[in-house]
Amino acid sequence: MTYSHDNLYPPSAPRGWPLPHPEPQSYGHDAPRHASYGQAARNEPYAHETHRRGTDLAALRSAYRLLRRITTLAALGSFAVYVVLSCWAPGLMGSRIAGELSLGMTLDVFQLVVTFAAVFWYGRSARRSVDPLARAVREPAGPMGRDAGVAR
Repeated sequence: MTYSHDNLYPPSAPRGWPLPHPEPQSYGHDAPRHASYGQAARNEPYAHETHRRGTDLAALRSAYRLLRRITTLAALGSFAVYVVLSCWAPGLMGSRIAGELSLGMTLDVFQLVVTFAAVFWYGRSARRSVDPLARAVREPAGPMGRDAGVAR
């Protein structure tokens, strides 16, 4: 008796392993090769633009990374100093500066000032150094996103 699902699976390999062919057959060996993502092919007419855009992206990443690191280290560094002094030098933090104002309270207010200064400096520096690079990367790409069909 024969069932319809008998021929769904390929036949099992012959008993004489290895296969009669010296090399297993590979698929896709005749497919055209393409350049990897972000890399321009040598015969591409706009290869120099792709390379320039890649260097612009690298400069943008570097500027943004530097900006983030400086701002984060300033804000977190001052906070870490405040926490370390609070934990290991409570006598120093409790010393009076003027009247009821202690060094700990003064450093606490200073922590707020440093945080707001870091945020202000980050915005100002981003407008000066990162935003022009982002515009340079974005402009050659052409219209994209939700405003792609809008005439200006």
